[in-house]
Amino acid sequence: MQKPLTYFLIIVASIFLLWKKTNLPEKYHEWQYDLTHKQEIVTQPKKIKSILKSFPSVPFSKLKKEYLSKTKYNEKKYKDLAKGSNLLIIKGKDIFKFIVGSFRIKDFLPKDDYYYENIDALGEGKEVYWMVDKKLLLKLLALQNVLFENGYNETGFTIVNGFRHPAYNEKVGGASLSRHLKGQALDLQIGDINNDGYANQKDKTIVLDFLENKIIKDEGGIGKYPGTMSVHFDVRGYRARWDQQ
Repeated sequence: MQKPLTYFLIIVASIFLLWKKTNLPEKYHEWQYDLTHKQEIVTQPKKIKSILKSFPSVPFSKLKKEYLSKTKYNEKKYKDLAKGSNLLIIKGKDIFKFIVGSFRIKDFLPKDDYYYENIDALGEGKEVYWMVDKKLLLKLLALQNVLFENGYNETGFTIVNGFRHPAYNEKVGGASLSRHLKGQALDLQIGDINNDGYANQKDKTIVLDFLENKIIKDEGGIGKYPGTMSVHFDVRGYRARWDQQ
């Protein structure tokens, strides 16, 4: 009787560890949120604006000292950078809300302690701060629309990085005054855009061409990162281009 019980406990413990160490709990709550909220894919700029307005915001000057210290926004260079900005307050399960296409708010958030503390206690409605420039979301939607209109896969990429506070930006090796710090930049991982069954430089070229000629033009930055499937774009308000990470 001892051995079957031991095996059973080992199996239970293994399943528990697998559950905790993977994103299965997050995926479960994501599925549950969709089931109860009947979400629709966001395809119109006015819907993006409406969703953003539905969240309360807090001026940068009113952020809690603990948050400023933990994120390093209390350091002068970062304080000056973020001065005058507002951050949206996202609570609990609202991180699963669609904001552009089927991209969720969580896709734009830093995966830091605040993020995972919220994931571990979604029912408590913990607060997560999100700094985002509305123009960035509208450009992302425009990219999806132009891909779709030209017969390409508008969902053939993932968001790697959106908003990054200074501490998280340093952790991932971002530039010291990165546009991610103001919620003005996105890093994408390009997949199979042309629907040929492969993710390669042809797919990346399609995205870069649309960003250059249709979406960003002289209104922001584009990072090309040769030899990778990564693409950066931002809405800094003036033209900037670079090849290296």
